Amino acid sequence: MQKEMPQKGDLIAVIKTNQGEMHFRLFDQLITEGVKNFTELARAGKYKDVPFHRIIKDFMIQGGDFTNKNGTGGHSHKGPGTTIGDQYHPDLSHVRGALSYAKTSLPNSIGSQFFIVHPAKGVPFLDHPADGGPAEGYTVFGQMYQGFEVLDAIAGTKTKANDNPVEPMTITDIEIGNF
Repeated sequence: MQKEMPQKGDLIAVIKTNQGEMHFRLFDQLITEGVKNFTELARAGKYKDVPFHRIIKDFMIQGGDFTNKNGTGGHSHKGPGTTIGDQYHPDLSHVRGALSYAKTSLPNSIGSQFFIVHPAKGVPFLDHPADGGPAEGYTVFGQMYQGFEVLDAIAGTKTKANDNPVEPMTITDIEIGNF
């Protein structure tokens, strides 16, 4: 289900970067608040010219901090200082190309930052365990279906301290629409 191509009418996101475009199917029927958060922030232009500030090849690329642009900021669509809660679905996992929220170790700490899973084997240890508590695991809310070469290019860039890219890897915009 997660890796299926979007069907006519499905909600999608196109993440435009300085390396090319990545296309994602969004799971708005399964992760309602998480998708609403992402789409409202994108439609408000919050992700324009925001860097991928943390890049770890064979793990993930992370961006979405539109306030400080270094991984220490951002907020939910509700406004400054706000967050949303974790949401999980048993059919969604951290496979290659999964779009998931970054957060702190606390429950209900999702703001605007997200990451995209890079390795072919995925990173299943990030999944919510079946018997887990409210903040165990991370919220998958989308799945890439096109643009894996862009993910590879960004993930393969040279990094410096704190996994920051040497050359800017930038989200130029995110477009939300229907397939």
